[in-house]
Amino acid sequence: MKTKNTCKWMAGEMRIHFNLKQTRDGEKLTQIMLVASLEKRRVRVYTRLRVRPKHWSVATNRCNLTGRMTRRERMGLEGINEQIERMTTLLRETDNRLAMNGEPMTEAVVRQVMSGLLRDEEQEVRPLPYLRQLAEDYVKGINRKGKRGHDSSTGTYLTALGRLEEYDRGRKVPICSFDDFDKHFFTDFTNFLYGYTYGREGERKHYTQNTIVNTLKVIKNLLHRAYDNEVTTNDYFMKVQTALAADVSDPVYLEEKEIKRLAGVSTLNDTEREVRDAFVIACYTALRISDLRRLNEAVIRDGVITMYQAKTQERVEIPILKEIAPLVEYYRERGFPIVDKVTANRLIKTLAKRSRIDSPVSHKECRGGVSTVRTVPKWSLVSFHTARRSCVTNLYKRGYPVNYVMTLSGHRSMQAFQRYMRASSHEVMTNFVHLLKKDKALPG
Repeated sequence: MKTKNTCKWMAGEMRIHFNLKQTRDGEKLTQIMLVASLEKRRVRVYTRLRVRPKHWSVATNRCNLTGRMTRRERMGLEGINEQIERMTTLLRETDNRLAMNGEPMTEAVVRQVMSGLLRDEEQEVRPLPYLRQLAEDYVKGINRKGKRGHDSSTGTYLTALGRLEEYDRGRKVPICSFDDFDKHFFTDFTNFLYGYTYGREGERKHYTQNTIVNTLKVIKNLLHRAYDNEVTTNDYFMKVQTALAADVSDPVYLEEKEIKRLAGVSTLNDTEREVRDAFVIACYTALRISDLRRLNEAVIRDGVITMYQAKTQERVEIPILKEIAPLVEYYRERGFPIVDKVTANRLIKTLAKRSRIDSPVSHKECRGGVSTVRTVPKWSLVSFHTARRSCVTNLYKRGYPVNYVMTLSGHRSMQAFQRYMRASSHEVMTNFVHLLKKDKALPG
């Protein structure tokens, strides 16, 4: 209000209210807009706060805290109301200060105040640095099942988070809030992963579908931890499906005759020998490489290895088969080798190739959303996880009951077990007929 004898602008000339960007879909998170009515115009500013319209009161310009809702939902809505009050108070204080100096509240000032406030809030909990801290502290935190993360997973989590950070650097608008992890984000990030290429010029590759799915699983897990820590109320990540199609990959296993060839292959140094021996032990115990690295902590007595699996923390008792009894006794006296995962997976391919495990294998691979089938020598597909798969499959082919094999491998569901059991239908039927003849269940 203008007067001749007083200041040109009086406190209270600015009117503030909040409304929603959309109100049609009551379940869809939508932006809360700040609308400041000045002397000559209205200013609309995104607050970066989001709420479902069903929780918004038009009458009060605040989140409605009445009705049935979970404790987490109530806390989230209360937090939004507190932020709205903070914005309103700061704008009122700025308006009063300017009025005392006879200066008007302008659109530029409103946007400057809101920009500074939002910037301060971003610095409080910035999503990507927070998720990186969660990944680095993965082994220290307790998940919703009451278990700590395993040290071997930290590298996997940081690698996946590195992909998210690289994606963010290429965005026109960076990820500023946990609310940004919405449907559009997951669609866009997935497309980014499918289109991403790496490697030297002329040998560029796309990520495999397995890598993409596992990356999304890691991001979902980290977001779930942030949600459990009540840093965010955005739970859209729970709707994202990350199941891998059963026919995406066709992993191999080694037959027992191939394992024997590998066990007798010549080695060039101590590292190769230790990698070879560790792999052979895994072929008859179904131990993961993370468990092989902890064999020195296991209890070995009366022909049985007793230990807790690193990944699942399940207790397993593994009988020491005659094929590896000399190896186990040798390293029990000298100490089991602690092999590096990357080095071990690289060397075991070299040793498998040296063992002439080179039968052609049709391998289905999905990279960049395109599936291709190519024929490769078997050794090129061998990794330390092949040993676990080989143990499960060969014990099954010997005719041992499935529940016995599952107890040894630590599988808790038939579905998980069947993903490891790689015997063909012909091999299964041959063994079944053999057992039927042994029990004289067939005529003649």
